[in-house]
Amino acid sequence: MSKKYLFGLAIACLAIGACGEKENGVKNEEKTKVVTVSLGSKPKSLDPAMYNEIPSLSIVEQIYNTLFQIDENGKIAPELAESYEYITPTELVIKLKKGVKFHNGDELKASDVIFSLNRMVEKPATKVMLDVIESVEPLNDYEVKIKLKEPSAPLLYTLSYPLTAILNEKYTEEKNGNIATDAMGTGAFKYKSWGDGEKIQLVANEEYFGDKAKIDELIFRAIPENTSRLAALETGEVDIATIAPIDVQTVEGSSDLYAVSFPTTSTEYLTLNTAREPFNNKDYRKALNYAIDKQSIVDAVYLGKASVANTIVNPTVFGSDQKVGKIDYNPEVAKELLEKSGVKNKTIKIMSNDNPVRLQAAQIIQANLKEVGINAEIETVEWGTYLQMTAQGDFDVFIGGWVAGTSDSDIVLFPLLHSSYKGGAGNRANFENPEYDRLVELGRKSTESSERIEAYSKAQEILAEENPLVPLYYKNENMGLNKRIKNFVPVANTIHNYAAIEVQ
Repeated sequence: MSKKYLFGLAIACLAIGACGEKENGVKNEEKTKVVTVSLGSKPKSLDPAMYNEIPSLSIVEQIYNTLFQIDENGKIAPELAESYEYITPTELVIKLKKGVKFHNGDELKASDVIFSLNRMVEKPATKVMLDVIESVEPLNDYEVKIKLKEPSAPLLYTLSYPLTAILNEKYTEEKNGNIATDAMGTGAFKYKSWGDGEKIQLVANEEYFGDKAKIDELIFRAIPENTSRLAALETGEVDIATIAPIDVQTVEGSSDLYAVSFPTTSTEYLTLNTAREPFNNKDYRKALNYAIDKQSIVDAVYLGKASVANTIVNPTVFGSDQKVGKIDYNPEVAKELLEKSGVKNKTIKIMSNDNPVRLQAAQIIQANLKEVGINAEIETVEWGTYLQMTAQGDFDVFIGGWVAGTSDSDIVLFPLLHSSYKGGAGNRANFENPEYDRLVELGRKSTESSERIEAYSKAQEILAEENPLVPLYYKNENMGLNKRIKNFVPVANTIHNYAAIEVQ
């Protein structure tokens, strides 16, 4: 099966999870091949279109398929689609593969695609990506026509992201749309049990239309603490886990484990709530950017397995301009800007989810701000609360991350900062700038690469001046694996596909 090299959003960290072989009671003493992957947070839902967050999408990736995928060369390739053709710049015809079966035995039809796409346009997490769609209509049982409001350069990449996975219409309606803990797709693995979200079990789909899974069972376990995840990896309780940078050396020193470290499409940053004082003050926001010693975080927390961010758009992503936005650590300039801002004696709160690495970064930021006269308190909340409070605007500043899931600037610059997506839809900074909106809209609808690059560069220049977000660093993903795991191929958006892995 061709691996999905899908790159997106959102907003969170994947920690991954035990591989072993268990007797399955078969007389010839064949053994069930079981692999356990550790998630750093409990997934919120297995409904693909509900939440743009890595723990959920990591499991969605195994159960469902999308119309397209991104191949090893970063090019669009069909997945559920057989072929596609733009008959006009705003009309896309997609021909579906025949004989693809959902896990309940139903064959994939055009009606399922139409149902899924119409549903996505209504869901907050996917609306931001697909509101360019005007209508979807059937041409026959295996062909659909998508009409767009305007040309959309990122559309095919969007339709390769797990958020846009295709559902079975009949099954979803029978469940009244409540498929958060009862997933059913066309993927290489079938859903078995939810386990309160702490232990989610999947089994191989023997009727899969592509290359079938090489293992029999895939288990996802939520283990939030880095030390607990490492201990589970060392004892063989889990087989694959994301690990803290400080633990890479420990894993490399084990005779039973190995480590991989690879660049991602993500950026870690501070979101400033521009709807609140003093963050509605541009000089104050810029002062925060100058006050933070980002290189110290890279060195002390990530042990060099990250790089300082100049812009919110990761350098691996189309449209990133690393020549704009560079603000070097300079506490004296920060003090001058604070004086210019007129803000006096302001105590602020920095919110973080309960991720130890993020908390370490927050502590360095806290110390940096104290040096320029800002008293920063750190507020730690669990993952679900973090998502809810930041969506509601109930914060001063929060430290977070965004994965460019489609490896295109559109998936970063539009949902995170376009004024039409303020709040839970993505723009949690509540940023509003008409010229910025115009530029990212141009980047979305233009089909000329040079025009898109220029628009995105100018948009990033505005962000460097306005500072609604403070880019911090581009981090590597560090993973530990049991040496019995073979053929694991990591992907930059950290939403890995486990169908091809083998157990030896």
